[in-house]
Parts: sequence; structure tokens; C-alpha cells
Amino acid sequence: MANPRQRSKAKSHRSTKPSANQKRRIHQKLRKAPPLKGPEALQEAWDKKKTVFQNYAALGLLPSIPVDKGARSQRVKLPVAPPTDEDGDAAMADAAPATGSFGRIIRDADGNIIDIVLDDEEEEPAEAEAAAPKPLNVEPAPLAQLESLAASAAPVVRHTSTAERMWLVSSVQKHGDDYEAMARDRKLNVWQKTPGELKRMVRKAGGVAKLLA
Repeated sequence: MANPRQRSKAKSHRSTKPSANQKRRIHQKLRKAPPLKGPEALQEAWDKKKTVFQNYAALGLLPSIPVDKGARSQRVKLPVAPPTDEDGDAAMADAAPATGSFGRIIRDADGNIIDIVLDDEEEEPAEAEAAAPKPLNVEPAPLAQLESLAASAAPVVRHTSTAERMWLVSSVQKHGDDYEAMARDRKLNVWQKTPGELKRMVRKAGGVAKLLA
């Protein structure tokens, strides 16, 4: 029979740190994406190789308003927002053709460039109508299923537990509908419920009359 001291000596050279295989398994668990929780239609249409933004764009769950260039993903085709007054000068400068002909710059009342008219072109209106954003190319099937689920959703009915009902019955029998007295009762109100919480609990249980019946 081995001596316990010898056993401890034999184990002293062993390291308590995780091995290389254990570290690899730990890192794999950390890198693993959490499971998607939601309706079955959303789980079936969700692509794990895409980002959340790309999945939302493919499912048609993004807003239909134009998205700025700096705030959108380069892999998702979305309608681009029209240039604002701040970057209007740069946009018009990029749109102007690099030719040697002369032209006329049209500005608004604030001095912002709104149009550039060349000699060989006819004058256009001062304010050009903004192009309507292109609709997203989405799959309507998952979106229609999600909309039908949302339309058929109903509020969850909460019921009072047996122990809570017994406690409410004893409180109502002693204090009636005086919720202030219920809240100040140290022996019955051991959970330190406020008068508002007690009132909601009694209402959920059916009211004072039903508890006293």
C-alpha cells in the first residue's frame, strides 16, 4: 500500500492548469454563437453566415427610410440617402463633368450650390426632386409569417399561485380593502409589498369579494 505522502509527491509535478485540448474546447465554446430564440419562421430563414444587419435586410425587417452611406453595410444593397446641405457642395462637385467648357453655378438663398448649368445644356429647375429610394429585394414569405404571428398574438393570462392566494385571503380577511394597513402589517406582509403591489395582486386574484367568498 502506497504512503499518502508519496502520493502527494507524485502528484506535485502535475499542473492544475487546463491542457491544450481543454483550452481548445473552451475557446470553441466561447466562439460558438448562442442559439437563436424566436419564431420558427425566423429560425428557418436566418442565415448563420450573415451578420445581424444582413439578415434583417434579407428578411425585410429594416426600416424603409434611406440609410446614410456611413451607417450601412457594404454587403447589403440599401437605398442611399440624398445628399444634405452640408455635403451638397462636394456632391455637386463630383457630379460635374471635368470638361474645359464654361458654365454657371446656381445657388440658393443660403449660398449652397444646388445646380451647375453648362453652356450646351438647358437650365433646369433650381430644386431637383429627390429620387425615390429603391425598394429592397426581400423575401416576403418569412415577413408575412411573422406579421401573421404578430397579428394573432394574445396577452398571456397570469394566474395567482396557491400559496399567494392563501396569503392574500388572510390579508384581506384581516384588513379588507385597506391596502395601506396591509403594507404596514409586519407579520403578514413579510415580503414588504407596497400598497400598489398589493392592490394589483388582489385585482389579479379576482378582487376582494372573490377572495372573501
